[in-house]
Amino acid sequence: MNFKLKYIFTACCLALLTSCVDLDYSEVTTADKEYIYSSPTRVSGLVSNVYAHVRYDLGQFDGAMKASATDESDFTNSISEIHTFYNGSWSPINPMEETWRNNYSGIAQANNFLEEIDRIYESLEEYRYNVTVSPYEDLRKQFELYEYEVRFLRAYFYFELVRTYGDVPLVTKVMTNAEANELTRTPSSEVFNFIVDECDAIADKLPITYEDEPNQQFNRVNRITVLSLKARTLLYKASPLFNPTDDVTLWEDAARANKMVIDFASISGVELGKYSDLSGASSYANQEMIWVRGTGTPAEFRYNSVEQFNFPIGVENAEGGNCPTQSLVDAYEFKSGPDAGKTFGEVWSANTINLSDNPYDGLDPRFGKTIVKNGDVWPTYVGVAVETFEGGENASPIYRATRTGYYLRKLSDLNANISTNNPSPQRHNFILFRLGEFYLNYAEAIFHTTGSANATGDFGMTANEAINVIRGRSDVEMPDFNGNDGEFLVRYMNERMVELAFEDHRFWDVRRWKKGAEFFNTIKIVNLDKGIDQSIVMTRDEINRGWDEKYNFFPIPFSEIQKNPKLQQNPGW
Repeated sequence: MNFKLKYIFTACCLALLTSCVDLDYSEVTTADKEYIYSSPTRVSGLVSNVYAHVRYDLGQFDGAMKASATDESDFTNSISEIHTFYNGSWSPINPMEETWRNNYSGIAQANNFLEEIDRIYESLEEYRYNVTVSPYEDLRKQFELYEYEVRFLRAYFYFELVRTYGDVPLVTKVMTNAEANELTRTPSSEVFNFIVDECDAIADKLPITYEDEPNQQFNRVNRITVLSLKARTLLYKASPLFNPTDDVTLWEDAARANKMVIDFASISGVELGKYSDLSGASSYANQEMIWVRGTGTPAEFRYNSVEQFNFPIGVENAEGGNCPTQSLVDAYEFKSGPDAGKTFGEVWSANTINLSDNPYDGLDPRFGKTIVKNGDVWPTYVGVAVETFEGGENASPIYRATRTGYYLRKLSDLNANISTNNPSPQRHNFILFRLGEFYLNYAEAIFHTTGSANATGDFGMTANEAINVIRGRSDVEMPDFNGNDGEFLVRYMNERMVELAFEDHRFWDVRRWKKGAEFFNTIKIVNLDKGIDQSIVMTRDEINRGWDEKYNFFPIPFSEIQKNPKLQQNPGW
């Protein structure tokens, strides 16, 4: 198996004794440093602790994913924190601050590590002739790579911060309380530049794979991981939220960086696999994966269970969870028949649809790999069809039944069983970077660069060609995407929504496009009713959520501004 970085496991991380400071710019005491940096094992634990700050979204809000704060999904638990994003309770006092707290904590630990590099190498000399530890040269090489891995992780944490808050304090050293409380917010363009510069500086310092390295772990970043962060960063930097003047040179930079990931993929052993292989316990082994975050296997099915959160209500121990919307269903195109190339929303736009007309026949195969509709058998071990019509086994009036007419299939493992007497919990893997994203990123960037869906610019691939690579994967094989210039962006946004569904992109994509009012204000759903003649009629409906442009960025936590008034609040908050 290829040992390029694919998997960050959930590890037992080294516990650091830190003194708390504002903004979580923690300092490690002198005594702690002597203890930690004097042992290769403890230094490795410290690096693992930095890795542990890479978060995943497989239900971080008590089962809800951020998809349920978008037009992808609706979460069935009405008291979930996910509704904070649109129900009016979001504020600097209730700031949803995990991104701020977690990433600055990771940055603090990274800065601590990087400031102690010389001390680490000095202590390593003591082990040159110690036969109880790894050979000295192997340790030395491993520790040299740690420096660049930690620099990457710090850059990744800053990407998470800048896309969430815009301008953020940029700190690359250990700070005191007094220093932290004098910080101001660094312009987002400078933070983006820092991330890109770090990626450029460290990319060729990291191996292409770890096959020939002394520490062949899945939890280590490699060269294509760094290129991927740079490519995604430049796409965001070029997007309307951060590029209000539509500077074409920023789009060209993004096109170049994303094409570099595509071109480097084959060298790294990365290639497109089956869409169905993006889900399940073994998805980390899919050759398309560049970087994933694993959850580990839960000790009991009731903990850390994507299946428990998302299997249809009515299935033993299931909670309904993140239910795909009709807005998402409407984005899927038909693969075959007279309507090939048209979306479900275009073909079946009527207010009422009789399911006896088989409206889903011929849809994009990704639909069936993502969404559970009325009549599907899911989960398979139950062996009965899902009923989402009013009064059905998995429908209203049961508490926490779907409001949208659908349930979620993607991300779940076919081998998982959540029944009380026969549980089979499975590990899960959250996709951080996969190759498919970068074909889409490139398509968006090259279109904005050239103004045409059929122009290659300087990069040898058109926007349409890039999208067709995605659509041509072996278990999808959709007809060629031939978006013309006038309609390209609309069709591209549909394609991106379909391909990357429930991978934590939609929440951010709509914000960077500044399209919140268009996509998130009103969410499409359907109601299903079974008639006397046993026919099931689907009626279109809507959920009104509302949108405010201030939602493009999170509020700076009020507690941080209290400590440091120089951290000015984001507009509107």
